[in-house]
Amino acid sequence: MKTAFASFAIMGLIFGGDVLAAELPVKGPWPAPPVHVFTWTACYLGGSAGAGWGHKESADPTAFVTGMASVPLVTIDPSGWLVGAQAGCDFQFAANTVVGIEGTFAGGRIKGHSDIVPFGSPPDSATVFARLDALATITGRLGYAMDHLLAYAKAGFAWADERYSATGTFGGTPFDLEGPKTRLGWTVGAGLEWAFSDFWSVRLEYDFYDFGNHGVTFIDSDSGLAVGSVNIKQTVQTVELGLTFRFTTSPPPAAPIITKY
Repeated sequence: MKTAFASFAIMGLIFGGDVLAAELPVKGPWPAPPVHVFTWTACYLGGSAGAGWGHKESADPTAFVTGMASVPLVTIDPSGWLVGAQAGCDFQFAANTVVGIEGTFAGGRIKGHSDIVPFGSPPDSATVFARLDALATITGRLGYAMDHLLAYAKAGFAWADERYSATGTFGGTPFDLEGPKTRLGWTVGAGLEWAFSDFWSVRLEYDFYDFGNHGVTFIDSDSGLAVGSVNIKQTVQTVELGLTFRFTTSPPPAAPIITKY
């Protein structure tokens, strides 16, 4: 009797344990937290500020006043500041390659002058002034992404708004010539950009501009009449620091999924 009771008790424990185990929820595996992958694919808008300098070469525009057949070469090395904005779109593919298009506009004062004695007969003297008021570009960008750091190069078309003038005296009579000019050229540049969040990035960029050798028509400020044209060769260089807001398509990290049991 005792043996039979013990046998039933053992069988109850075995089968009862199986039933209890079947009713208990099974703890599932904890999923790995989602990986947030940063991407440079985005359109953006930002601002920048920096310094610029250039080099200009031309014949002496005061020859229009003096009538000299042979005139010296005038060189001016302007420098100054500029503040602007940039907008564009980038697309990242093949893990590290980034391509994009960008437009920029900057205004400022990059200016210089050259004092000359074109007539060789003091007290006659003259000063030639050059001033760049605005720069604009349309460029393509090609970059190499190292996670949140982007090294890039750019190239494209450039536009400049400039002002030239020549003032002085000839035979004791003052004169004032003005030569406004807008011109087209090309630009190349390179920079580093660091994204410190999904939406914000900072950049340091260097650009070189070449506007060729083109004629600038000088106008007498008193009469408003054109007195002649002088070819002026110009290059400009800039270094700028920029802050950009990126309208990113990169999703924020998702909350971890917890398995209930």
